[in-house]
Amino acid sequence: MSITFDSFTDFEVLLALSFIMLLMGFYGLTTKRSTIRVIMALEMLVSAPNIVFIAFGFTQGVNVDPQTQTFVLITLSVGAAVVGLALAFIRKVYEHFQTTEIDDLTTLKG
Repeated sequence: MSITFDSFTDFEVLLALSFIMLLMGFYGLTTKRSTIRVIMALEMLVSAPNIVFIAFGFTQGVNVDPQTQTFVLITLSVGAAVVGLALAFIRKVYEHFQTTEIDDLTTLKG
């Protein structure tokens, strides 16, 4: 099964989706105080460019460019590993301070 863009508007829809995800990530990063929500916002910031890479990969022809697929797969796997490490760190912080709110973690300041 191959997916093709019927018109240039499909490409614009993917770019708009990526831009909306980027804005949602920035909003979550600047307004949320829970560490888990901040990590979710960071993951949205990392995932938004992947949509753009896939969209540009479609412009080369009928199928997605294999190099584009490889790059997106590597960024997703590295992102998953980073999120796993961050959640492990947050779990240890929660065990020590009994909170995941960023504002309540004032004892970490030097």
